[in-house]
Amino acid sequence: MSNEQKKDPVNAVPAEAAQEDAKKKLSDAAEQPVDTAGDADDLFDFDDDDPLSATGVSKKSLVIFFLIDTSRSMVGKKIGELNTVMEELIPEIRRVGEADTDVKIAVLTFGTQVRWMYSEPILIEDFEWARLRADGVTNMGEAFRELSSRMSRNSFLNSPSLSFAPVIFLMTDGYPSDDYKEALEELKQNSWYKFGLKAALGIGSEANDEMLEEFTGSKDTVVHAYSGGQLAQMIKIIAVTSAQIGSKSMTLSDDVNHELNSEDVRSAKQKLLGQQIQDSMTNLGDADAISLDTGW
Repeated sequence: MSNEQKKDPVNAVPAEAAQEDAKKKLSDAAEQPVDTAGDADDLFDFDDDDPLSATGVSKKSLVIFFLIDTSRSMVGKKIGELNTVMEELIPEIRRVGEADTDVKIAVLTFGTQVRWMYSEPILIEDFEWARLRADGVTNMGEAFRELSSRMSRNSFLNSPSLSFAPVIFLMTDGYPSDDYKEALEELKQNSWYKFGLKAALGIGSEANDEMLEEFTGSKDTVVHAYSGGQLAQMIKIIAVTSAQIGSKSMTLSDDVNHELNSEDVRSAKQKLLGQQIQDSMTNLGDADAISLDTGW
């Protein structure tokens, strides 16, 4: 027995057998067909083999921002249902993401005052929902400015090379009390906002879908809830779907296999989010038969 075999008696293999085994593996590999054609669905392939995860050095992080209307019109069943579903949602988001991804939650509420639930994004494993109360007017523009100031390298997103673009989920039941348009234009200049996944949920009959579409940039990522049951299901669908898409590295190529730029990737992710949300809404049906007027 050779010295090499003595070092590892369990895995020792005679040299001749090892050579024959290696030849067989090479031969088998050569005979396997290679699919170079692909199809349209390949435009949205997810790459699970993120190079950062292979190094074992650092995890990537995904921050999910919830922007929640806590104005007086949310008083009663609206805010109660929202609190309940958010408490139920957190455990579901904990199952989202890969082992190499830290999912974090940041909650920004806006009524007369704009407040963060916590002073910084919290790891999903440590996050605890603090029940919200509703009061005051709807200062959404101020919330947009606050969000923009925190989405920066000097604040909540201080490791850009180790961060996925954030998920930004807006929920409101009415129209802003302040000048949201100017603030939204300022927010649109924020690079994290540009590349983030954006979705919005209108709560009740007074929510303005056109305004929400201005925020997301796509009508496919705007949905509307008219009852408590619909609200619960839609929040879960949007939050979980956007977190799943946001926490994946996406590999894109066009029809001639040219690598696409980051803007194309952003656009494709947002398009995919819209498609999946709309598909889910189509299959959702009526969560309950109670209308808005009697359902809250």
